[in-house]
Amino acid sequence: MVDLLRNHRRSGRRFTPTDFVEAGSRVAVGLSVTDPDWGQTVEVYKVFTFREPGGEAVLLQDCVDREDALARLRSA
Repeated sequence: MVDLLRNHRRSGRRFTPTDFVEAGSRVAVGLSVTDPDWGQTVEVYKVFTFREPGGEAVLLQDCVDREDALARLRSA
């Protein structure tokens, strides 16, 4: 994973965290993604679910937007 992110960075792609919303063992993370080939910045959201105790990430969900991410945080 680290190598993949390193390669993205070498090609000019940048990921900037913009928003964090916690709900129990889950967190929604908003990211601003820029790539020189796109000519624009894209906003994406990911929802991470962590196993307690220990904090191991057990699920990663891609979301359409912030509202989708918040809905996933509300669902059990």
